[in-house]
Amino acid sequence: MVRNTAHCIGKLQDCANARSVSIQWGRWSMDVMLHLGAHRSASTSFQKYLWTNRVRLAKRGLTSWTPKRTRDGLMAGMVRRPALITLEDERNAVRSVGRIRVEIERLERAGQNGLLISEENLIGTMSNNVADAQLYPLLNERLMRFSPAFEGRKLRIGLGIRSYEAYWASCLSRLVRRGLQMPSVDFLDFLTTQPRRWRHVIRDISTTFPDADLFVWPFERMAGSPDRQLGALWDGDCQGLEGRDVWRGRSSDVWQMNEILALRGEAPIATGLLETKARWMPFDDEQKAVLRAEYRGDLAWLADGAQGMATFIDGRPTPARYSEATQVNGQRMPEIRPDRADVTRTSVKNAVPLRGRQNGIEEGLGRSGAS
Repeated sequence: MVRNTAHCIGKLQDCANARSVSIQWGRWSMDVMLHLGAHRSASTSFQKYLWTNRVRLAKRGLTSWTPKRTRDGLMAGMVRRPALITLEDERNAVRSVGRIRVEIERLERAGQNGLLISEENLIGTMSNNVADAQLYPLLNERLMRFSPAFEGRKLRIGLGIRSYEAYWASCLSRLVRRGLQMPSVDFLDFLTTQPRRWRHVIRDISTTFPDADLFVWPFERMAGSPDRQLGALWDGDCQGLEGRDVWRGRSSDVWQMNEILALRGEAPIATGLLETKARWMPFDDEQKAVLRAEYRGDLAWLADGAQGMATFIDGRPTPARYSEATQVNGQRMPEIRPDRADVTRTSVKNAVPLRGRQNGIEEGLGRSGAS
């Protein structure tokens, strides 16, 4: 039985209001942080970093919930495509809201001063994005189901974004490995011209949680720095943690893609000798130019203040390191390193273009690296 989304949200809110009768929400002081992804923006690496340091962080006052926790029944019925919500989903979601609130209360009584929830499927899934050929459609409806769980609390929200051609190529690569057909010329055009951009995603998040502090950072500068991402959300001690150089869930290179296609009896992406670790890029030069221009527009909008909706963490490295090899007139000069946000990964010479010629959570339950 399919229920109207607004009615479903109303049921969740009723549950929240019923519990608030016996709880004085104004006295709580524990910070709640939501890391919403996005997919293919090093979210899996960040979650691995949190999981590796979960004991150290707990001792410092921060509890982290990664998919190992959120996909173990904690959010049953809550992460659903709005048009497909059933009566059973609605009942499970009401119970899940209460369960999350009870867990938050328990952590606060235990002396924790922060809870960080990292779950990228709260805003949607890669499969839904590709099936709809849009960037996180119906985001408001999805996030509104979680509002009652955090009623009365000040939220900090983190979102990583990525250049569109690299984002879609990474999603498609991941989904082809799971059985998706190779994208057609028309479909790549749909992805290039689809109307939703990161600006719309940020507006949707800000509309759903108007009192939250929203922090946005670019994948190109922050992907290899999970400690800096943690520091953007939490004011506590981030020093001395392990796994800062971890990188999980990378997309397949061309060799791996061709192995998968060969097992499926399909034609390879490209013929001839390919360099090892060459990246797959399905978009042609014109499509990439359009997508990169849109991304530069997003970054400029964020740097200009994002109309007060978000704080942009530029992530630009500061030339603080020095190299003995770089000396001018006997003086050591700052070491110059490339800016990955200005030179995207898909622009390297060994990228191979296809050029369009050839348990309670909706997707990825219990699957590591699903982001």
